[in-house]
Amino acid sequence: MIEPDLFYSDAFMDLSASAIRTLMRCLQKRKWVKMKVNGIKKAVYTDDGFIFPYAEAALLKIGTTQFYKNIILLIEKGFIDLDYQGGWYQKNEKEKDYSVYKISERWKRYNTPDFKKIEKPKVLQPHFYIQENIERQKIKATSLKRSGHIHKSEVDRVKRDKDRLHESEVDEMLQRMHRRLDSVI
Repeated sequence: MIEPDLFYSDAFMDLSASAIRTLMRCLQKRKWVKMKVNGIKKAVYTDDGFIFPYAEAALLKIGTTQFYKNIILLIEKGFIDLDYQGGWYQKNEKEKDYSVYKISERWKRYNTPDFKKIEKPKVLQPHFYIQENIERQKIKATSLKRSGHIHKSEVDRVKRDKDRLHESEVDEMLQRMHRRLDSVI
């Protein structure tokens, strides 16, 4: 069930179609119990957490990157909160570490001064993120930043009298033989 307040809220209107599908599945995952409220049995939602793995998002035709962006967006807009940050590490196939989310009511204060923006923390070590790797590569000395020229082909090479940096053993042996011959003659 979608509350009219949620459906007509500014936060909901800012969501993409994919993010709305993700939110709908999150709302379906809420746990509830039947209780008597004012003498009438009603479904009352509990504040239990739920998991939403990437495999489940794939069944909803939501790609991995899009699902990641949707979860971040839902957290930032105040629809869900991160209860437990899962990781990328798993011991084996049976023990997986999933993130646990809870439904939040922060969306009601969206676009107001009372709204508390929360961002999903990163789970990987810094060297696994693409942007940080690019920045690190800019700092690192590479072959392109060295003082010598790098040539793409043999034709591109600069011609010099001596191409070798070191004389070879054959050249040394020939020089010794020439000296011996010169001394004999």
